[in-house]
Amino acid sequence: MTNKISYRYRTILFALVMSCNTALIVSGMIIYLHSASKVHFIAQWLGAFITAWPIVFIAILLIAPLVNKLLNLFVEDK
Repeated sequence: MTNKISYRYRTILFALVMSCNTALIVSGMIIYLHSASKVHFIAQWLGAFITAWPIVFIAILLIAPLVNKLLNLFVEDK
């Protein structure tokens, strides 16, 4: 028997995982493409990620319900 997290935390966990991945990828690409020095890439990337992650997390929490409502207008039910 596995212990699973309650469904009521699904939205928060989704936003947490999605925002982490999004912030890592986007901050990494931006720092890589615009950094003059590749020597300090990791430190710059982590700094940018730490700034971006909370912003993306809150944005997903606020925007996802609106996007779902909009999609419900255009996508049929099962």
